[in-house]
Amino acid sequence: MPFPIYNEIFAYGKKRVWKNMHGMHETLPPGAIVGDRYLVIDLIGTGGFSAVYLVQDRQREDSFFALKEVIATHQEATERFVFECALLERLVHPSLPRVYHVFDDDEHSRLYMLMDYVEGPNLEMLRQVQHEKRFSFPVIIAILAPVVDAIGYLHQQDPPIIHRDIKPSNIIVPVAGGEAILVDFGIAKMYDTHRTTSAVRYGSPGYGAPEHYTTGTNVAAFCHGPGVLAGSTGRVGTAADSVSSA
Repeated sequence: MPFPIYNEIFAYGKKRVWKNMHGMHETLPPGAIVGDRYLVIDLIGTGGFSAVYLVQDRQREDSFFALKEVIATHQEATERFVFECALLERLVHPSLPRVYHVFDDDEHSRLYMLMDYVEGPNLEMLRQVQHEKRFSFPVIIAILAPVVDAIGYLHQQDPPIIHRDIKPSNIIVPVAGGEAILVDFGIAKMYDTHRTTSAVRYGSPGYGAPEHYTTGTNVAAFCHGPGVLAGSTGRVGTAADSVSSA
């Protein structure tokens, strides 16, 4: 079963929790120490069985990171997290997040992954403030060129790696400049070149290639899909749109 889409953060007494269809889960408050080393500065966001925090390395006070936390009591979430860690630890590309440290907290049944913190809005947030809520063609090409290069890098791995959820909200544009970053590899997979895969149920509706909804797909289907093009046009398709265009 894929991660539930619905979740929200709210105050519960003096604690912050996030809620999904499986219950409420307490988040770490600012000032908490994780792994005897990382100081929680703020909660960046939540999704399904995970939360992401901005943390400071107490051994190097000028160093800030993103710390992803996963509830280890949920088997599928744990398996996806372990896969994502193993995947990102071996990838090196300027438009992909870098993983520095993976550790666990058995006492609280939590798993952690320390990654680059990229300060900046995602592409969907930027699109919303553009004229007519869409980028000009030259601008979107400049933003997406390094991301497309990163996708090509993923597909050149042996076996190829398919992200499966490329969309504007999973592309971060750094405020300090530099190349856009493709994030959220929680539902990525190794591609079996001897078979197709119908993975649409794991991605975001409207961003999949037409093949997702019909006969399955291959690596080529993920190269220039609706998830990238939506950043330029501002139009998000539906499953029905994709099937009718297949």
